[in-house]
Amino acid sequence: MSLPNPVPKADVSQTHPRDWSYVSEGGATIVFSYTGPPSKEFSGTVLRLRKITAEPPPKQIYKPLDIAEGIDQASSEEDEGYDTSSSEDEDEPDDPTIAFQSRITSKLIPPEHLPRLEPAKLKRHFLEKLAKRGDKKRPESRKDVDRIDTHKKKGVIATDLIGATGWAVEIKPKWAFLPNPAHLSDKTKGTKASYCRFCMHTHQRFIKSPSKFKSEYCPLDLFSGDRERVRKALRDLWNSWVGSNGTINNLKIFVHGSNIPPNDLPHLHMLYDDLKLPDEGRPTSGSGLLEAILPAFTDALLPVLLDTPVLATLAKLQRTLDPLDIEGLSKLWKTDPNTQTPSSAAVGVGSREVKLAEWETFLDEYFTEMKKPKEDLEREWANPTHARLRYYLLAYLMSATFKDCSVILRFAPGEGPTITAIDLDPKSVDRLAKWEKLDNEIVECFTESGDKAKPACVDARVE
Repeated sequence: MSLPNPVPKADVSQTHPRDWSYVSEGGATIVFSYTGPPSKEFSGTVLRLRKITAEPPPKQIYKPLDIAEGIDQASSEEDEGYDTSSSEDEDEPDDPTIAFQSRITSKLIPPEHLPRLEPAKLKRHFLEKLAKRGDKKRPESRKDVDRIDTHKKKGVIATDLIGATGWAVEIKPKWAFLPNPAHLSDKTKGTKASYCRFCMHTHQRFIKSPSKFKSEYCPLDLFSGDRERVRKALRDLWNSWVGSNGTINNLKIFVHGSNIPPNDLPHLHMLYDDLKLPDEGRPTSGSGLLEAILPAFTDALLPVLLDTPVLATLAKLQRTLDPLDIEGLSKLWKTDPNTQTPSSAAVGVGSREVKLAEWETFLDEYFTEMKKPKEDLEREWANPTHARLRYYLLAYLMSATFKDCSVILRFAPGEGPTITAIDLDPKSVDRLAKWEKLDNEIVECFTESGDKAKPACVDARVE
């Protein structure tokens, strides 16, 4: 394990567990926001902690970089026979996501549009008390599955992008482009070259669950760079948020620290005030508030989305890292004489996870690639060679990270708006086979039952 392990500057155990409030959690981590007295180290931050499974014997919940780097993530639970007598100060590797951002992601996205990530020192007694506090707010469905790993000696301090005052918006933009038709089959070309992945996937989800709200949002509008198309995308996201009662994951709205549904009248009034809408004639009904807020909401978001490089950067990265589509990548994989799996095996099966050093080598190759004339690049992408199969596998994984990330737009009182890209951890090689299968299912569903009168998605970015 070669990742550097700087001594954490922040010792979270010097704060009190009541200074931290439960915010949210994902598959491998749980997040707490600092709400204690003013602190140079912790004000405006969140604490990310790793989790283990709830049922004994507890097991670590791995991320791809954990596996690739060989980090010893084994739980030190006594009932598993692990030694718990080691010193609190015993060295433990930093969470590899910190090194991944500093050495990889920050080379692709301007650092000012990334959150602060730093290691923080932890102690068991603090984590045990925090876990008890957090369980009071955690969903019951989560508590049955996993819990905080109280034996961890390091966590991650990150920027609090939501904040306890003002408002913020989280957008998950998704796929920014239509695929290169050169690698599409005759069966899929007509569909995939006309309709974006997100719109087709939305249709498939609606077919499976007709009672759910069907979004009209198209990511190609949001990524277009055209003011009116971006405005339309924001309206469609808003309508999806309202129509789904706030359950869609493409738009979340936070007001004074709370993730609000569209029927939360007290927080809608707060948002109305934060947008500096007139008190005279203020609507009293939920529908009236929503109607009054929408124009000001889109007007506030538009300049941040249009005047910063974040969306344009994500769009370029997605497109240039996925020149073959999953179909072309699968074809290259299955015809490679050096692949140590049957030719019928799904793409990526048996491949090793990607180490940080390999990601760095890949990045050097990608930057060299991007310096080539456009004509040369298109020629290479039209005729990929087996010698570069590993490069294309890693490129697709990296593209998937940018297809699945989110951006948070923060509007804090007395400060200018900010936009930050989050959820940029690398994906697992194991996901490639699942993505290939899902792609087939989505396209087949849309081809068979899609609305043929639906206008084609327009892949035309305005620079």
